[in-house]
Amino acid sequence: MAIDVRSMTPDDFPWVIALNQQHVPAVSDAGGERFTYLFERSAIALTAWADGSPAGFSLTMTHGLDYDSSNYQWFSENYDQFIYLDRVVVDESFHRHGVGRALYSETERLGLLEVPDAEVFGLEVNIEPRNDVSLSFHERLGFDELVQRPTPYGIVVAMMGKSLTPPV
Repeated sequence: MAIDVRSMTPDDFPWVIALNQQHVPAVSDAGGERFTYLFERSAIALTAWADGSPAGFSLTMTHGLDYDSSNYQWFSENYDQFIYLDRVVVDESFHRHGVGRALYSETERLGLLEVPDAEVFGLEVNIEPRNDVSLSFHERLGFDELVQRPTPYGIVVAMMGKSLTPPV
């Protein structure tokens, strides 16, 4: 299966928003204007295509934004320089085909270019309700749990981070 990761454009919004909404509560609701709000704050917005079919997407923010996410704000309070993966969704028909790994790899590569002094590549994974598939995936990619915290919207998350090391 050939996987192509490319920059997201507004032309991708219809399928990306539909995919996002299919995966609530693993990711937060982001229909219509909310998705545009997220996209406009993203330093790295990617789509993944598998054999020419839309397969997944990710949105990543950097430090210093006026962004209303309590999880993003936690990273802002704890790190001076970071990249924050706000959301990543892979269509279930493409799970275990390398789509997620391709999105993370490209996010990390671009993140190092965007924020060369980033202390951490951060994200959160649901603990309540528990998302074991996501927890295992992130552990395999080298992410460690930093802390667990309740969110204002009633979910408990594990704040996870991975040290960013520039290629030698």
